Amino acid sequence: MNSNFIIMGLPASGKTTFLAALWHLVAADETSCRLVLEDFKGDCSYLNRIAEAWRNFQPVPRTSQIGDMNVAIHLRNRETDEKGIAFFPDLAGETFDRQVEDRLFRRDFLEGFAEDDGILFFISSDIKEDTLSITEFNSRLPSNSELADTNPNVGNSDTVAQEWEPKLLPAQVKVVQLLSDIIRPPFESRFRRIVILISAWDLVRNSGITPCDWLAINMPLVEQFLKTNGDFFNHQIYGVSAQGVRLDDDSAVDEVATLVASRRIQIVGPEGEGNDLTEPLVWLMSADE
Repeated sequence: MNSNFIIMGLPASGKTTFLAALWHLVAADETSCRLVLEDFKGDCSYLNRIAEAWRNFQPVPRTSQIGDMNVAIHLRNRETDEKGIAFFPDLAGETFDRQVEDRLFRRDFLEGFAEDDGILFFISSDIKEDTLSITEFNSRLPSNSELADTNPNVGNSDTVAQEWEPKLLPAQVKVVQLLSDIIRPPFESRFRRIVILISAWDLVRNSGITPCDWLAINMPLVEQFLKTNGDFFNHQIYGVSAQGVRLDDDSAVDEVATLVASRRIQIVGPEGEGNDLTEPLVWLMSADE
């Protein structure tokens, strides 16, 4: 079976860091992983540049900072010889934001779904305001007296409150909107496999919860959408830390710097914990229809 899967995610959700670590893992071949590199299409200098930044504990430049890059990595399962292509489209996360906010998408993004069998969707665990209740949110709003201290126009009948706009949508609402889009025209509505990859997992791994629990607690709307749309999606959930540590934690960086670079990777899924970043891709390539 040959599979094609496309990568999606909002801004700063970990797509480029994942690509950098994946490229190092399959190109360096310094540790055992289930998938091997067969071929690639894209800018090799770009792949080497982001992998070098990743190896040296430097922030991996986001797509929006360096321009769009189209990358397709051809992979083969060592054990089964199944093949797959991981397609990282030339779309910055801001493009997905605009799709939700402006209800417009690029035609080449639509064309990228013509041959796909699955999706690797990135969600960052580093969310701060997405899970606030109405009561918690209201408690953070300044009172009229506090506003009056900083704005003499408060109390004036001409003062207008800030108007709501689509960019203020919670991340989980945007995720559900993006997934809803691809099961409706002009996208072809069909059954797809999807991995929800919760990035920056090192921030929550000591909490004792599983990636499935994290999604249910922090993004219940996404979890409910996946569960109620089984006719369109067969889903699996993983937690991943492609960096392995926070780059601003000097002591943690010094500790893992002694490891082989590929051992920094942390991934948690149905098969337990490990360092093989290709696990979710193996699932996308081999999951039963």
